[in-house]
Amino acid sequence: MSKPPLRASPAPSPADTETSGAPGIHAPTAETAQYIAEFTAELSFLARRSNLDLLAYLLDMARLEATRAVQGSARRG
Repeated sequence: MSKPPLRASPAPSPADTETSGAPGIHAPTAETAQYIAEFTAELSFLARRSNLDLLAYLLDMARLEATRAVQGSARRG
């Protein structure tokens, strides 16, 4: 019998933490990039644990790029 798939708890999306509270307002770029960095870190962990090394590597690259975007926003802002 096969194991049921592992389910990570969903990370809150930037839309769930809107600063103005008004529906339909998009999250700022830095906040979106931070969300992507956190979520891809979780996905990379799951991929590596399942021996999906290439997928884990690609997710790590996405995480690093998102982190760079957050840092770039902090320097500009």
